[in-house]
Amino acid sequence: MHEKTQIMTHRVGTITTGLCFIGFGTAFLLHTTFGMFTYESIVAAWPLILISLGVEVLLASGLKQKFVYDKAGAFMMIVMGFFSMSMAIAEVCIKHAEMY
Repeated sequence: MHEKTQIMTHRVGTITTGLCFIGFGTAFLLHTTFGMFTYESIVAAWPLILISLGVEVLLASGLKQKFVYDKAGAFMMIVMGFFSMSMAIAEVCIKHAEMY
C-alpha cells in the first residue's frame, strides 16, 4: 500500500501573534499591577513583532513546509499595536489632567 504523504501547511504569523499577545499582555499586567514598565517602553517594543515574524518566516521556509501568511494574525497584531498606543496616550492624558 502507498501511504499518502501529507504536506503540512503552516500559517506564518500564528506563532508570532500568540507570542506577542503573551508578551505584551504580560507587560501590561506588570505595568498595571507593579508599575514595572511604562507604556512608552511597551510601545517601544513593537519592533519585536517584526523580528519574531521574520524568524517565523525563516524557520517555516527552512523546514521546507508549505506556508501561507496568517492574515487574521497580522490584523490582530495591528490592532494590538493601536491598543498599545491608545493606552499610552490615555495614560499621558490622565497624568496631565491631574496637574490641572
